[in-house]
Amino acid sequence: MKVITHTLLLCLVCIQLKAQNKRDTEFPKEFIMHVKLHNGLVTNFSNLPELYTGGLQFVPQYTIVPQKIRAGVITDFYYTNKKISAAFGPTFSYKIKTFKAAPFGSLGNINLNVDHLWGTNREKLIGGGINADIANKIVIGLSFHRDYNLNTWWVQNSIGIRISSVKKTIEIFNQ
Repeated sequence: MKVITHTLLLCLVCIQLKAQNKRDTEFPKEFIMHVKLHNGLVTNFSNLPELYTGGLQFVPQYTIVPQKIRAGVITDFYYTNKKISAAFGPTFSYKIKTFKAAPFGSLGNINLNVDHLWGTNREKLIGGGINADIANKIVIGLSFHRDYNLNTWWVQNSIGIRISSVKKTIEIFNQ
């Protein structure tokens, strides 16, 4: 466990040294919170029918490596198997691409996320997904999670909006 922790910390330091691009406006050092509506299926890839899952997620995050990595928690309320349940756990997002808009900063970004969630009905989900963050307001994503306790896969899509306020930048020339 110590080896994994030390390796992760070393990777974060290396990424931080590489992530010193000050012109990139995506993933600034700030708090951000999204509310996401998601749906999909729960399957074990057998002949049994798949279960529908859908719900609402609250995802507060804080940028720990500017322009590269955010960390936070997911609080998920969902419906599956004729039950309303909840899950909670950590999430990390890693920005892989910024879509630049020359003089205006950027149009958005593509980021990968990794999650580990514990559910109220013995679910233990580990996985991640890919997200398109458009104009720092709307998030569209696709995720895959493995429930290593109940031996199932969760495949979901999501759409979300930012509900936290945008940090105002104070420009020297506007004072």
